[in-house]
Amino acid sequence: MAEQLENQTEGCAAWLQALGAFLIYTTTWGLLSAYGSYQTYYETWLLRSTPSNAIAWVGTIEGVLLIMGGIVTGPIYDRGYIYELLLVGTFLTVLGVMMTSLSTEYYQILLAQGFCVGLGSGILYTPSIALVASRFSKRRSLAICFATSGTAVGGIIYPIMFIQLQPLVGFAWMTRILGFITLAELIVALAIILPYVEPARSLMKRTTSNRAAHALPPRPLLELGAFKEPAYTAFCLALFFMWIAYWVPFFFIPSFGYYMIGASPTMSFYLLVITNAATLPGRLLTVFISERFGIPECLLAFTLASTILLFVWITINNLVTFIVWIVLLALFMAPLAVLVPAIVPQLCPSKETVGTRMGMAWTAAALGVLVGAPVSSTLGNLRKQDFWQAQVFIATSMLVGAGLMGFVLWEIRKKSRV
Repeated sequence: MAEQLENQTEGCAAWLQALGAFLIYTTTWGLLSAYGSYQTYYETWLLRSTPSNAIAWVGTIEGVLLIMGGIVTGPIYDRGYIYELLLVGTFLTVLGVMMTSLSTEYYQILLAQGFCVGLGSGILYTPSIALVASRFSKRRSLAICFATSGTAVGGIIYPIMFIQLQPLVGFAWMTRILGFITLAELIVALAIILPYVEPARSLMKRTTSNRAAHALPPRPLLELGAFKEPAYTAFCLALFFMWIAYWVPFFFIPSFGYYMIGASPTMSFYLLVITNAATLPGRLLTVFISERFGIPECLLAFTLASTILLFVWITINNLVTFIVWIVLLALFMAPLAVLVPAIVPQLCPSKETVGTRMGMAWTAAALGVLVGAPVSSTLGNLRKQDFWQAQVFIATSMLVGAGLMGFVLWEIRKKSRV
């Protein structure tokens, strides 16, 4: 029966793998999307004597390791070690969450939630989404959209559980419960994915014989020659500036609502839930819009819309307007994460370079994440109701990214006319 399912292209087996990837995204990117809940709690209770910019490093490290994980795990995945990646990633992610529940000092939280969860998540997500991409052709965009929507679902579930459980059982047990749920989700994901994964040993034999026949070298980690191409270089620079801004709102929306808007502690946490919920229709609509108008065109349009909304953020001063704003921001910014992987093949001379260039592009984005939240925390002080400099910084960064993306679109169109 398993062999029958496996032979059905884009059939039950393929969609089961998409479901497994959805669960992995829920526990990896979903945890990162929910970090704003932890940021606010750390600032107001557990680490209130620690500066906000120091606390922001926890989410920043988690995000950087998550995004950059594909650089190392991609070649390992190509060599067939999918079992090992999924098992090690599951262990590290759950361990990090559980160790966070025992943490009371800043350095402990940084090591557990920042480094351990980030590293485990980075190891997990690359093989999961790569498996989905390899199993689908006609409905690949829809399958990837479904799998990556786990980010929004995790960003909804985890903050709600944080809000409901923390007052009842305390921070430590609330985090442990989240850890057990994360473990259960990952066990189900592994049970769905692993039966349809080819063991590394047999894959390595087949890959070695194919390379011997066709003289194909193993995929390198870097292709420095790509930076001789203006379009690809501009694309990487655009990602750097765009991702300076991308995660800052998700990290600081609860704190902004609490300190700047005067929302209640409970409502400030639900603001993050609303934001993550609004990303779902944005991700789904992206699939259909990009098929009609083109991926580069949509990427530029959504980047410009995000730029405008980030500048508008400076004027927000009441709760109702803020809720409308976060819904619009989620609708227009969430598609960026969906469109970026889709445009990379258009910037590659051959299919063999897609994986390498994808990893290099996400490295540029990760460097932007490394800058965004810490610098924003340094420029603004939410406790003192002074955040406009940080808002100008991230909006300007997104604007620079939009300008560079416009150049990328121009280069792609110029190349298509040749």
